[in-house]
Amino acid sequence: MNPEASGRRDGTGPGNGGSGQGAGHGEVLVSVDDVYKHFPIKQGIVFKKEIGRVHAVDGVALEVRRGETLGIVGESGCGKSTLARCITGLHQVTAGRILFEGDDITRLGKAGLKAFRRDVQMIFQDPYGSLNPRRRVGSIIGDPFAVHSIAGGAERKRRVQELMELVGLNPEHYNRFPAEFSGGQRQRIGVARALALKPKLIVCDEPVSALDVSIQAQVINLLKDLQDELGLTYVFIAHDLSVVRYVSDRVAVMYLGKVGEAAEAEVLYGRPRHPYTAALLSAASIADPDEAERAERIVLTGDVPSPIDPPSGCRFHPRCPKAADRCIREDPPLVPREGDPPDHVTACHFPVEPGERLAHKHAAIAQVSTQPELPEAEE
Repeated sequence: MNPEASGRRDGTGPGNGGSGQGAGHGEVLVSVDDVYKHFPIKQGIVFKKEIGRVHAVDGVALEVRRGETLGIVGESGCGKSTLARCITGLHQVTAGRILFEGDDITRLGKAGLKAFRRDVQMIFQDPYGSLNPRRRVGSIIGDPFAVHSIAGGAERKRRVQELMELVGLNPEHYNRFPAEFSGGQRQRIGVARALALKPKLIVCDEPVSALDVSIQAQVINLLKDLQDELGLTYVFIAHDLSVVRYVSDRVAVMYLGKVGEAAEAEVLYGRPRHPYTAALLSAASIADPDEAERAERIVLTGDVPSPIDPPSGCRFHPRCPKAADRCIREDPPLVPREGDPPDHVTACHFPVEPGERLAHKHAAIAQVSTQPELPEAEE
């Protein structure tokens, strides 16, 4: 299917069942509408020819409501970070729309993107790699003020020191370099920089994965306190399922470029409907030793298929313990299944039923390799 043809342009909201997500929260702040992001693979030195594409994000539709935290989880390479960069405007989408407060950011020019980035900021995974080691912390945190010509001189220094105090750093360390701080302190510097322009949305791309457990708790609690104090909206990406459950109002599970399931956090963790979600949750660590001993681990067989040549039908069918012939032929829509609330959507023909045991089932269907029709390449 050509994603250019499938992208909706009628302004009716995201497809694939996404319009029902987020019930009980405020107005929709971000709407991701059937978004695709493909990276071309080229061969040749002088005359480069496109020989394939990496399907990093393939038809994702979801909503983020004002004041909530949307958690996004999935295996490495499933497209979480690519989707985050599309939402922040760091990647141009191949097809689809991303609406921020009703405006399509995929069509913004240079001036429009500059204004948009005052409202959307990002906290990166590596607390050291995202900071210039040759610049002082005060200069790094003050960059947003300089770029947008908001404050200068003594006023900029005052605002930077206020931000440092807000995130738990000593304002007197204004002139220190990033190397003089610990990992947790460096991540706080990144948080301070993201808060400088009082954004409406902050995308947190695995902000605690590179930190020790005790420091993770400090940074997570800081983010929650700042959300309560400043009314922030978060898109929170992480591998740690317990962290995502703690910080998120809703959770979306991604697999090979697509959203497999999305629901309120407690609903999804209490009653997963997609076999992949159930497998992820079974792999999470359990603090109670008695409960951990009773838990059954769902071990998926095989490797994750290549995003260059994704499987036909359901992307998960080569590893799914419930796969059938229909899963090869048809790509399941992301919609509420029988017995689920409207905001609990699942892309599965045969969702997991309450009490169903998948731990001793194995995938019985091999991957069918197909090359889907590609959209026109970007310039």
